[in-house]
Amino acid sequence: MSDTKMNLWDAKWDLDPAQCPCDIHFNEWIEANGIAGKTIYHFGTGTHHIVGIAQAQNGRRNAVFAITASKIEYETYIDLVSEDHHVAKSYVAYFGDIYLTDPRMLPVFDVVTLFHANEYIHDDTPSAEYSGLDDAKLLDLMTAKTKAGGYVLFYKGSFAFDKTGAMTAAWAKASGATRVADFKSLMVYRLPSS
Repeated sequence: MSDTKMNLWDAKWDLDPAQCPCDIHFNEWIEANGIAGKTIYHFGTGTHHIVGIAQAQNGRRNAVFAITASKIEYETYIDLVSEDHHVAKSYVAYFGDIYLTDPRMLPVFDVVTLFHANEYIHDDTPSAEYSGLDDAKLLDLMTAKTKAGGYVLFYKGSFAFDKTGAMTAAWAKASGATRVADFKSLMVYRLPSS
């Protein structure tokens, strides 16, 4: 019998702005660009859930749908929304392997963050047995789930940014996405309006 276990991230990420400020910079980008009333897909919640919390509290009426493959991070989400229903109203985190995403399960988003692209894929993820996506196919899927004129953001400080940078260059050419002004540690692309 084959192994049917889901690929997990058997750890957690507490907020460490010196090492990984991408979520903080994303919230600042939202403010600087006046992003309001939008739907956001966020890859990687951390135990801090700072993106979901900030968007629930900043009055901009943004809704965040986020994924974590860490059981510990998901447990902190359950604790968070159990204690604050205001956050639960506009922030939903789910537990899963992003590389197993079925596009039928996703709505269309205005903004997508792929800060951790190429960081967590396992060697067996794109195999026929596991049937997961690779990062390029994940990017294509998330592009298809982003509205025309929407944004896709990446983290330039990622340890896998060499791979992500090369991947995004090819993706931008194929999709027509335009790299707009970077914001602090973030690389920002905008999809064509139509």
